[in-house]
Amino acid sequence: MGQEEWDQLLMGRAVEEAMRGRGGVEPNPMVGCVIGREGRIIGLGHHQRYGGPHAERVALGSCGESTFGASAYVTLEPCCHLNKRTPPCVPALIEAGIGEVVVGCIDPNPLVRGGGIEQLRAAGVAVRVGVMEEVCRQLIAPYVAGVVHHRPYVTMKWAQSADGKIAGPGGVRLQISNEESMRMVHRLRAKCDGILVGIGTVLSDDPMLVAKDQPDARPLIRYVLDRRLEIPLESKLVRSARESAVVVACENEAIAGSKADQLRQMGVQLLEADSIAAVLSDAHKRRITHLLVEPGPRLARAFFDGGWVDRLWVFQSQLTINDPAAPTAATIPDEYQLTGSTNLHGDELTEYLNPRSNVFFHPSASADFHWAKD
Repeated sequence: MGQEEWDQLLMGRAVEEAMRGRGGVEPNPMVGCVIGREGRIIGLGHHQRYGGPHAERVALGSCGESTFGASAYVTLEPCCHLNKRTPPCVPALIEAGIGEVVVGCIDPNPLVRGGGIEQLRAAGVAVRVGVMEEVCRQLIAPYVAGVVHHRPYVTMKWAQSADGKIAGPGGVRLQISNEESMRMVHRLRAKCDGILVGIGTVLSDDPMLVAKDQPDARPLIRYVLDRRLEIPLESKLVRSARESAVVVACENEAIAGSKADQLRQMGVQLLEADSIAAVLSDAHKRRITHLLVEPGPRLARAFFDGGWVDRLWVFQSQLTINDPAAPTAATIPDEYQLTGSTNLHGDELTEYLNPRSNVFFHPSASADFHWAKD
């Protein structure tokens, strides 16, 4: 096997390993590391949870033989800074006698950016950068969205019938997707930090917006876009606001009214916001890495038009509604790139990435989609 093939094999394995950390490492990036020597893999690991050991230290600890002179393949530049919860990885690689470090992409964090590579080279370790670079950068797209663009990574999802309808006649709530698809939605919710809907969804469905039957679910902040504060005081969201955060984004005129005072007394947090950009900025300040948007057609078009969607999941069922009074799903922009599709007991889940997103680097299927396929 030639060097290029070996590089692709080990870095590809490191990417797969990194994906295993999805949902546990945020707001840190997913990172994988593979250690190889003479055509063999002798160690591998990934960053498993926020505050836990990084991928390089896990991989070194997994080796059953000396690592002196071995090559370490890491999807992201090893860290070198000290103002964080875990010790830096560069000293561990040097101490282990690693002869070469192959880096997928440079860390965009200003506290690291290039510093880890410099320290390794200064210690006499050979460093190569850019193996499967675009794939490795796509792997950390949510991290880039946060540290560079100061916003969460936005996934939008909806379910539609075989004839493209998202609800029953007149917008009446109707379960379109099957139980396997619903399970997948709750699993996706469990790996997100925030979920957002429009007031139309609240008025028609009265949702709770939680991840059901997911013991490892992350704390989920629930957002409602509601310019005039139409959200009912008796809604499930309002009644559960003290148990799990609810943020209602509204206009300035509404935030000063008597209903606003009632909502605050019930635990609802009000946000004065005149744009989706303002809501995303607030989500970033609350350390939301992944924001899941579950829209109606109008809100979906607003996110499409503003360029705010990074990733799209569409669940299509075999059900046919066949009624012109039933609302139709928003049109997916032509430029969106298909990363793959999978069958969920009859429903079809399709994933798209937005190539105009400022965190689009490669049309790779996401970690979430990989476990959806499994």
